[in-house]
Amino acid sequence: MFKNEKPLEIIVLGPPISGKGTQTEFLAQTFGIPHISTGQILADIKADKTNPLAQEVTGFIDQGKLVPSELVNKLVEERFKKPDCQRGYAMDGYPRTLEQAQYIDQKIKLDYVFLIDVSDTEIVARMSGRRVCKNGHTWHLKYSPPKVDGVCDVCGEPLSQRDDDKEEVIKGRLNIYHSEADKILDFYEVKGILIRINGEQSTEEVYREIMRKMVERLRGEIEVK
Repeated sequence: MFKNEKPLEIIVLGPPISGKGTQTEFLAQTFGIPHISTGQILADIKADKTNPLAQEVTGFIDQGKLVPSELVNKLVEERFKKPDCQRGYAMDGYPRTLEQAQYIDQKIKLDYVFLIDVSDTEIVARMSGRRVCKNGHTWHLKYSPPKVDGVCDVCGEPLSQRDDDKEEVIKGRLNIYHSEADKILDFYEVKGILIRINGEQSTEEVYREIMRKMVERLRGEIEVK
């Protein structure tokens, strides 16, 4: 990276199990920048007993409460200032609210915001089709079905559906997701940096579309100059 060149700052958004984490990791590896997630930030702080915020963060997590936006914003901002982010970063899991998006917009200048776009119908199909055994082996009725219906191929234990994978629970989660995500997407759409990616393709095809859209955006910027 040239001395005065701006760091590459990317955020990847998407509904539950859209594959946003996987695509963020691909982008991080491609450009040699860290993959950042709020989940990992909070986990690292919780594990670091010398961190003055460890007790506060642990309290929220252990009680199953959301960490307040003010604290999350502060932690994310501090993470961006670390040496490994000098070349940029690829992030998922943030922002989760419009207020977080507005806050971080005052601190950084994002290059790309990708939405891994997956319909609610597909999300319900992906999650409601999962089956697990008591030993944690996971199967999917459509994408990776067991050889014998209802029985784990690995250990022979019965397979069952987790309560949080039931259709009514998933739809509730999606309603919560849309209540905030739609406002965030509108915010980035108005700014002209939101790029929608068809998330219902294979993992490889999703990544290729992201790369293609990045190239198209760069070409457009060069032509304008």
